[in-house]
Amino acid sequence: GPAPGLPPPPPPPPGVIPMPTAAPPMPLMGVQPHATQQLPPPPMTVTNIIELSNMVTAGEVKEEQDVQDVIEDTTEEMVKYGPIERIEVLQPPPGSPDNMQVYLFVQFQDSESASKAFQALQGRTFDGRVVGVRYIEKAEFDSRAGSAP
Repeated sequence: GPAPGLPPPPPPPPGVIPMPTAAPPMPLMGVQPHATQQLPPPPMTVTNIIELSNMVTAGEVKEEQDVQDVIEDTTEEMVKYGPIERIEVLQPPPGSPDNMQVYLFVQFQDSESASKAFQALQGRTFDGRVVGVRYIEKAEFDSRAGSAP
């Protein structure tokens, strides 16, 4: 028998399973990464012009001076994202209710700047209202804001 005084062999530490000589791991069946991915939303046409809504109401731009103030504030905010070519406040028709939305158009020199502003402004709140932002085409800008002087 074993020589007296030799301790028995220590038990294997828990959790260590001796590796059976298994076949190499199976390759993943039909690897098609695009099958599991969510389809991206259809791309928006990014233009260099954004329309901002819900920032100003008709009651806030009754006077020419109010409009100038809005343009100044907007310019100050937007110039962080890139050089601006034109900002227009779409004046509501006379006699509109004070709570009617007023749209602002911001035309950047390039769509990269517009895209930065768009990302930054989406979902932002302004005076407790959530700002709406969308890209618009030059043709829509001109037809709604009047072509550039």
